[in-house]
Amino acid sequence: MKEDGEITEKAWVIVIAGLYEHDRRFTEGVLLEARQLGFRRVLSVEFDGQFADIYRDSGKFTGVPIAVLGHLRDKTLVKELARRNAPCVFFGHGEGEVLRRIAGGRGIVCGTDDAAIGRMAADYFMEQHRYASYAYMDQSGWTRGEGWSQARRKSFQAELTAHGAPFAGEFCLRDDNSDPERMIASFAETVAPLPRPLAIFACNDAAARDVCMCCDILGLRMPDDIAILGTDNDAAYCETAAISLSSIAPETTRLGRNAMNLVARMLRGEDPGCSEVDCPPSHIVERHSTSAAPLEDLFVGKAVDYISVHAGSAITVAQVAKACGTSRRYLERRFKALTGRTILEAIHAKRLAAVQELLRNPALSITEIAFETGFNNVSGLCELFRRTYGVSMGEWRRRL
Repeated sequence: MKEDGEITEKAWVIVIAGLYEHDRRFTEGVLLEARQLGFRRVLSVEFDGQFADIYRDSGKFTGVPIAVLGHLRDKTLVKELARRNAPCVFFGHGEGEVLRRIAGGRGIVCGTDDAAIGRMAADYFMEQHRYASYAYMDQSGWTRGEGWSQARRKSFQAELTAHGAPFAGEFCLRDDNSDPERMIASFAETVAPLPRPLAIFACNDAAARDVCMCCDILGLRMPDDIAILGTDNDAAYCETAAISLSSIAPETTRLGRNAMNLVARMLRGEDPGCSEVDCPPSHIVERHSTSAAPLEDLFVGKAVDYISVHAGSAITVAQVAKACGTSRRYLERRFKALTGRTILEAIHAKRLAAVQELLRNPALSITEIAFETGFNNVSGLCELFRRTYGVSMGEWRRRL
């Protein structure tokens, strides 16, 4: 077993960043945890080819511990790292599983919990009790072949089917050349005629933005005719569309921190005890593309957004009103009139949805779940859960 001081002083931690928002959050988590653990030699590079050139040409990594996390794609480099028993964390289930086999079974694969993302999308839409049909949108033809997209679609469809909700099908807008006119024509022919109101769950925020553009050009009202939900909560896409897009936020920063912790254990010579780590979705950031509140009521819209983002911390109704810049009395009255429930009920609904998802993980205790979802009082959470769903948390977990 190697000493912590020796490892944190001498070991190199290499983080290979990705292109998208969830990749950047993963990198952020790794870097934060590496600093917290005391690692001094931490290098972030844009792609594995850049690191491969440094690794092979400089000789600076010879004879010192090294670990690599992120988007490794260079199979030759993976083999070289495996030969020197360098701990590796492969980000992305599909590619990561292939690379782990190439590494002789060494390393850890981590990525988003795509099945949980699909279930969260279905549950969110069904909670609104207003849609005549539901559909899934891939980004392009190549996305259909990706395991992560299919896992999201399958769990979304399965959850809808289990509750008798009408799933209208899976669609994609972009062809090989992404011709925008053909994309709009395809949407008008295949998606626009579906029964309305229509709820569309998109595989990512880029696909959600394409759907929004098509709706805007074709004169379809959002969210009255078509509601749109994306994934990744990438502000570059969500906040620049014709109407701001609701999106599922995965906890990739926490995933990065967990991955770095596992790497630190492997550098010390410990067995991490796992070969795969999933990142569950955190919450849905509700914006105008799915919000039932009319756009002209800015205070209620702000309240919905604030609750979506901060429900995991112990927020109060007074804090929501202060964040919206209006009085508590006025906001409570308008919120109840437009959404059909009180602000406190909306906060509880968001937290309980997160509780339900975390109960699927048998490794988490009730106390840990309460802490993760902003409940300071475990008995209070248990009482609220039983009052809301008619069963205890333990019974609900057993039924799963």
